[in-house]
Amino acid sequence: MELTEMETFLAVSRHKSFTGAAWELRLTQPGVSRQIQKIERELEVILVERRRGGLRLTLAGEQFKVYAEDAVERHGQFISTLGAGEESLSGDLSIIASTTTGEFIVPDLVARFTALHPDVVPEVFITDTAQVVEELADTRWDVGFVGARLPGRGLRYEVTGEDEILLAVAASHPFANRGEIDISELEGQPFLEREGGSGTLRSVQAALAKYGVTLPPHPVAMGVSSTQAILAGVDRGYGVGWVSGLAFEPGWNGRVASVRLKGLPLRRSLYLVQNRQRALPAVATAFADWVHNESKPKATPDRRTKRRT
Repeated sequence: MELTEMETFLAVSRHKSFTGAAWELRLTQPGVSRQIQKIERELEVILVERRRGGLRLTLAGEQFKVYAEDAVERHGQFISTLGAGEESLSGDLSIIASTTTGEFIVPDLVARFTALHPDVVPEVFITDTAQVVEELADTRWDVGFVGARLPGRGLRYEVTGEDEILLAVAASHPFANRGEIDISELEGQPFLEREGGSGTLRSVQAALAKYGVTLPPHPVAMGVSSTQAILAGVDRGYGVGWVSGLAFEPGWNGRVASVRLKGLPLRRSLYLVQNRQRALPAVATAFADWVHNESKPKATPDRRTKRRT
């Protein structure tokens, strides 16, 4: 759908009237009505109910309103950034990230962005997901990255990628050469676990809940504060632990093995997070838009055989 159609819908939602929206936008009333119907056909839902005394948004309409407001706002911010000129982009960029995203996602993003804009000075603070959400809600940072979506706090979450959570075991562990295990086999296994605010642990619990299962009883051998601490403890034989699949890339091969749960894939989304109530500086807006574009699926070449002429 087009941006102008979203703007028309937002005008209808403000005026609770096709006629009022048409007057504001300098359109005809049938033209406004056609645009709303086009959106409804595309989404296959009813957005507006016609009632005596005016119009009312349906539940789907209220949800679409949030989406449309966000899209129109982001478009305006992006145009403003372009108007400022990329060459002049400079200033501080403050980022707060959960452990997994902060260790394995954010450094690459920041390095690539600052290569394009050398005058940007980034600051990255790494903590657990719960604190990321709390500090963004208090507008202490420009943007954040997390591996779990927490409710409330007036934040906007945008999916920037996917991750798989795996069970890390020592190379000498009986599970190491099996690749998959039944969840029941985890009973009694000593675990190294992240702190309660960890997005990784929350994601495991949420994913298992979707399948209607929970982890069997197991002792917690040690509580640790980072993914690397879990891998180091697993390597020394202190227990097993949940870690991001991204953590296996830097060099634990041969010492720590990854294991999946049979029939229970533990996949999660990774998010860019912003405070809806905060007007971001130009540097942060440009960075958020750049991350948004970088996370879009890349188009694949059309390999269809061309017709002979």
